[in-house]
Amino acid sequence: MKRFKVIISIIIVVFSINCKEGAKMIREPVVAGSFYPGNPEVLRSTVRQYMDNATVDIDGEVLGLISPHAGYPFSGGTQAYAYKTLEGKDIDLVILLGPSHHAYISGFSVYDKGAWKTPLGEVMIDEELASRLEGYSNLIDYYPEGHLREHSLEVQLPFLQETLKGFKIVPIVFNSDDLKVCSILINALSQELKERKNWVIIASSDLYHGYKYEEAKEVTNNVDKYIKDMDYRAMVKYDRVKRSSGECAACGMSAIVVMMQTCEKLGGNKAMLLHRTNSRDVTGQEGGYVVGYGAWAIVKGKDNGAEREEWEEEKKVEREEVSGVYELTEAEEKELLTIARETISGYVKDGVIPEFNTKSEKLKEKLGVFVTLKENGRLRGCIGFIRAEEPLYLAVRDMSISAATRDPRFPPLEPSEIDEIEIEISVLTPFQKVEDTEKIEVGRDGLMIRKGFMSGLLLPQVPVEQGWDRETFLEHTCYKAGLPRDAWKDAELWKFQALVFGE
Repeated sequence: MKRFKVIISIIIVVFSINCKEGAKMIREPVVAGSFYPGNPEVLRSTVRQYMDNATVDIDGEVLGLISPHAGYPFSGGTQAYAYKTLEGKDIDLVILLGPSHHAYISGFSVYDKGAWKTPLGEVMIDEELASRLEGYSNLIDYYPEGHLREHSLEVQLPFLQETLKGFKIVPIVFNSDDLKVCSILINALSQELKERKNWVIIASSDLYHGYKYEEAKEVTNNVDKYIKDMDYRAMVKYDRVKRSSGECAACGMSAIVVMMQTCEKLGGNKAMLLHRTNSRDVTGQEGGYVVGYGAWAIVKGKDNGAEREEWEEEKKVEREEVSGVYELTEAEEKELLTIARETISGYVKDGVIPEFNTKSEKLKEKLGVFVTLKENGRLRGCIGFIRAEEPLYLAVRDMSISAATRDPRFPPLEPSEIDEIEIEISVLTPFQKVEDTEKIEVGRDGLMIRKGFMSGLLLPQVPVEQGWDRETFLEHTCYKAGLPRDAWKDAELWKFQALVFGE
């Protein structure tokens, strides 16, 4: 009987989502009774209790929020801090942005008609705005599979229903963290909201997913820094590094990026942490899987000229240190990866070093670069230039040969292995002398140590992949140089960042 009820519920959801003609399209709740209470009175009481326990102090107009989306016993207390900022506010439009956990969406899936239902009632879709957003790009459309079983936006609604009155929503789910793809939705939202008032954008996202409690706290700290700095580029790079090791910094990273950039375009100039925790701290259980939760507000604060200018200058300096003000387009990254693969194939199979030319001026710049090869997820070779010695595209070609055939830790790559390897390229920023090791940030900084004739270097992604904290990172940098593990205390240290991308 229970199985029969589940099947009937799924049929009802599918029918209600796809019935765009005739009767009003209703998106029925799919996680009521599991992620949050299914009984209206119990649900209202639960949300109210969370809200009453939350306190916030906001100086300015709230334009955007980051709110987690786990089951209420885990993240409801943190969600309440986000929605506490909206109490008493005259908000009539809520843009809901979240990840699609169950279906990959190549663009953006906008639920564009009808209403969403929870045990507390129905919330109407702003159909006019949804339709206009869809007109900006063929990547913005209604893809039913993105909403069929998705919980990331649904769990936000009861808090909104308890906090606001008479509002409409535009729910959007998507997956891509490609900044160019994200800019399509950012532009559409910015254009549509710039003349409107009384709106808020909510990005639904949990944080760290993994088995390491201390790392969960460290990742949340790092995400907090990126958000407060409004540095979405560095945050995306950090998340990609985490995902390469089977974890993540934020499962709704794309939603956070779109929300932050849209709010910044519309006057948001300050990010405020409201609350953060993780599943282990909430439950008190030891061991097992850990998920991080956090709530932030993007605020349009007072904007007197001197303060704004000082804030912009600080942000510029901090971003330059993180990113090295060096970026490549997606096409340029693809070109370097093509050079690397064609070089390895030609050299390993036939001993031929291919000739390449490039039209990109950036790829002609002299920059330090490492080429890393992995086979079945395991390191198979990694060699690079730490200093700028030749144009980037030629350095990638030469380091691809070295990584494939000259890394002393591995035998030369065999022709039969070529199709199995994955290529990763790390373009290095200029080196910065480390004056205070406390300012070394795991996940952002790479390290080079030198003492006497001994030196060693580790790329920024290495400590993340290995799960090291800062001190362990320093110790392994010493090991790489053939030095005692505490040699960093009286050796020369440099840090650097890297633009990391791969196949």
